[in-house]
Order: sequence, then C-alpha cells, then structure tokens
Amino acid sequence: MAVIAVAGIGGVGVGTMPLVSERSVAPAATSVDPATLYNSAQQKFAAGDVAGGLDAIKQALAIIPVDPDALALQAIWSDQADDVATRQAALARLRGINPALATAARNINEGVAEAARIVPDTTPKAVGGRAAIVVLGYGLGRDGKMAPELVRRVTAGKAQAETTTTAPIVVTGGVPKAGITEAAAMKKWLVAAGVDAARITEEGRSGSTVANAQNTAEILRGQGISDIILITSPNHIRRGAADFAAVGMRTVATVTTATDLAKYAKPLTRDQQKGIRLEATRTAKIPASRQTGLPSPQNLPDTGPGLITEFGGKLLETLLGTGSSEAN
Repeated sequence: MAVIAVAGIGGVGVGTMPLVSERSVAPAATSVDPATLYNSAQQKFAAGDVAGGLDAIKQALAIIPVDPDALALQAIWSDQADDVATRQAALARLRGINPALATAARNINEGVAEAARIVPDTTPKAVGGRAAIVVLGYGLGRDGKMAPELVRRVTAGKAQAETTTTAPIVVTGGVPKAGITEAAAMKKWLVAAGVDAARITEEGRSGSTVANAQNTAEILRGQGISDIILITSPNHIRRGAADFAAVGMRTVATVTTATDLAKYAKPLTRDQQKGIRLEATRTAKIPASRQTGLPSPQNLPDTGPGLITEFGGKLLETLLGTGSSEAN
C-alpha cells in the first residue's frame, strides 16, 4: 500500500491506495514549506539582501499565490528594487484579496519615497487644513526628568503650536520612569510654557517609534485627522514619517531640533531607504516571521470557488513532490 497526502483548505488528509508494485515507487520528497520561505525572505530583507528576499517570496507565492502578506512584501520590496512591473502586479493581485493591506503597501512605498526626500530643518511651518502636531518622545532619566534632546523636541513643538494655533497636539511616548511617562513629561512642559492643555492629548503607551505611529494613528483617526506635522530629531524624522505613512498618516510638514542638523542634510539614497522600509513593514503589522509547518497562515482570505483548486493544487504538489526512483 502507498500513503497519499491530499491537501485542502482545511489541512491535510492521509489515506492509502493499492499500487501494482510497491517496489516501483520510492517515497516522494515533501520538503518545501512556504512558511520557511517566508521567514527566509524576511531574514534576507532585514539583512539588506533585497534580491534574495524577493526570490524567496517568489518561491513562497508559487506555492500559495493568495498569501496576502507575501504579496504585500513583494509589492513593497519590488519598489525598493525599482521593479515597477512586479510591484504593480503584486498590488493588483493584493487588492482583490485584501484591499486594506494593498493600501498599506502602497502607503509604505509612497511614504518611504517622501520620507527619503525630507531635509530636516528647525523652522515652524504654516499649514492649512486640519493637521495635528505630533511630538515624538525620547527616553527619560531615571528620575523622570526629560533629557536635553527631549526638551529640544518639545521646544520645537511649542514653536509649531504658536504657528498653527488651532492644531491639536499629540505627545507620544511611554516607558515611564519614576512613575512618569514621556508623554506626561512633555505635556507638563508644554503647559508650563503656555500651551493650552486642552489642545494636548497624551499617548503614553508606546515604547518604540513603531508603537508611536500605531497608537497615535488610532487617536487621530478617532478625531477624523489623517494629516500630521511631525516633530522630532534630525536622525529620527525620516524613520518616523515612514512609520506614520504605514498606518495611513500623511506627514504634511516637519520640524526638527538642531541636533546634528548638517549631518542629515542630504536626502536618502535608494540603498539607504532599506532600513526605514523594513521598519514600516513592522508598523503595518506584516509578520516578521511565521511558525513553520502546515496548515497555512490564518490570515489567508476566503478564497472563493475560483481559487480553491489553485491553492489546494499547489499544496498537493508540494506535499507529494516530483521525484521517484526505481528500486532494483
């Protein structure tokens, strides 16, 4: 008897069927796991090997063509590689599977390009429309006091608040020290400096720039706001803008501190964009890794009748392999 594995959306079924000669067929290879390929791709992207990562994603999509996270990564990193055709094809397919993720991928591509062009400067900006001022936090001392760079950030935030006098303000940063969050310390400073407390919202849960963007976006979406004026340091402004783009926030203006200003005067080259692109994918909650082994990821869509055959057929092909050998 021979064991036959049959793949479907719900998992793998195993059964037996008689063969004319059990000596005529050797066990088939079943080695390729799409999760392993996905993880390999993410590791390569993190290491800066864009070509290698895209090759692994292409192999994963050959097995599961309807994997939305893999399609999103293909669209995002093909943009890094300046492969317009692959990027557009991946986005088109993703729109039919997971429109929200397709929008996030497009926002990342556009946001990284815009962030790369930012030249840090300290001048407050006159901004029309409804935009919120967002001041990013910086680690407090053990006693809960603000570091000099954080004082410089809130000083820049105050200058912007005096220019856009009706704009709401979000101060974002958690990591409490001596019972005080970065956000609480920033709000206290701004109020003492004369900014109306009613304008200021504290976001005190974040422990990273990724979380700053995710949590602040949640607050601002609740207020119907999607445009921000971003305040931080020159070495942080491009990364911050890309992260906010990943969650659908458009950075319409920036103000930075003067710290090492000249060092960051040139826009990022394409190669230098890899780091902020990688972090933006994390901000969009595209998984950095997956547990290996079947069944496939839980975020695969309801395939509908048109895709079940394709999906199941690819898994079946993977399980059964393609090789056999004669036994002598």
